[in-house]
Amino acid sequence: MSTGEDIEKDPFAFLASHEFIVLTTYRKTGDVVPTTVWFAYDQGKIYITTGKNAGKAKRVRNNGRVLMTPSDRVGNLLGEPEVPGQAHEVTSDERVHARAALAQKYGEMFERIAGQESPDRTYLIVEPLS
Repeated sequence: MSTGEDIEKDPFAFLASHEFIVLTTYRKTGDVVPTTVWFAYDQGKIYITTGKNAGKAKRVRNNGRVLMTPSDRVGNLLGEPEVPGQAHEVTSDERVHARAALAQKYGEMFERIAGQESPDRTYLIVEPLS
């Protein structure tokens, strides 16, 4: 478990050792939508990939406020703290970095799941709240 002091220095660092997180996004109504996702931590940021038309991508475009909690592959929370962040789609300049961070963490498995680069795929970046 992370200490409060560690989280203040880099609120996302404790997530790096986990394979999955539950990413909580918000509908326009304010209803929460938790989704288990693969992610990569790099230089204080979290990178996630999904389909461009996936619900989580649409919700992030509407409201970038998110919560992240370490979980197992089926979304069972692992008892670590929930951490807030601000998400948005990556710019075209950040896209290569986001894909590389995910590929480095998940290797061949990432390539099989994410497939080749396509306009139907997007990458989200989550940054700490300021």
